Amino acid sequence: MSALCWLLIAASGVLPTGRFFVLTLASFVILIACHELGLGGALLVYLVSSVLSFLWPGLLIAVIFASSFGALPLLIVWLRGKMKPWTARLIVHALMSILMLSLLWGVGVGVLLRIKWEISGTILIGILFFLLQIFLVIYMYALQMLERLYFERMAPWLHRRP
Repeated sequence: MSALCWLLIAASGVLPTGRFFVLTLASFVILIACHELGLGGALLVYLVSSVLSFLWPGLLIAVIFASSFGALPLLIVWLRGKMKPWTARLIVHALMSILMLSLLWGVGVGVLLRIKWEISGTILIGILFFLLQIFLVIYMYALQMLERLYFERMAPWLHRRP
């Protein structure tokens, strides 16, 4: 599973478009690892994939994967086991928002504003915050549908006895 996840991360470094889509697919591999190998095994898949992604495709994609796309399914599965789904969803939204705001504060909005946009930094942060919330809602829905597909179709086929 680590190799598949790393291949998807490497593909995101090579493909000119669809980088975040391929990273999302890599995070789905970690979700399946959570159900197949348990949370500890999935954490190992995440760590190995993250370390290998620092080697190739490089620092930027490795940091994006390690900080958000790789950690997000682990966080979601862990929180779902500890509390109600809506509480877990609110905590995930809050943590990812804090992560985005801290990255914007660390990197600086000025880096994003070098792309000759005619808007202020505050408006840009608000737009990015809103887009992140939309992405998280869609991501959670896709994750839920993948889990349903996994438990209804894939898991019975994978665990059948000959």
